[in-house]
Amino acid sequence: MRNDELVSVRERLEKLKDNPKQVPKPLDIIPDKDRKPIGDGMLTFERVFQQKVEKAIKKIESVKERMTTSNMFMNYFYDLKQAEKEFLDLLEKAEEKHVEFPSNFVKKIELIKSKIRSKIR
Repeated sequence: MRNDELVSVRERLEKLKDNPKQVPKPLDIIPDKDRKPIGDGMLTFERVFQQKVEKAIKKIESVKERMTTSNMFMNYFYDLKQAEKEFLDLLEKAEEKHVEFPSNFVKKIELIKSKIRSKIR
């Protein structure tokens, strides 16, 4: 670079001031418009409980899939029983606290509960 091509710091700062779009935002400021609500925008007690139950259902399904794809069936049997127990415990807590789920979700819960109970009998 030649000396006539060099730009002073002051000149660069003035150019940045004229073009604020090129100035990076401070890292400690989080704009409110970037925050998005989850789902309907409200995390209610019922919704949190529903998410926990959905997570337990997914865990049961994933353990069942691992059982069928693996040749070590008995290794996952304890994991399946543990996941089913956690699922039933969550449902008991939901009943104690009078949590109401949507009707389509209740049907899914009843289907899984009936499969678990049929194995117990």
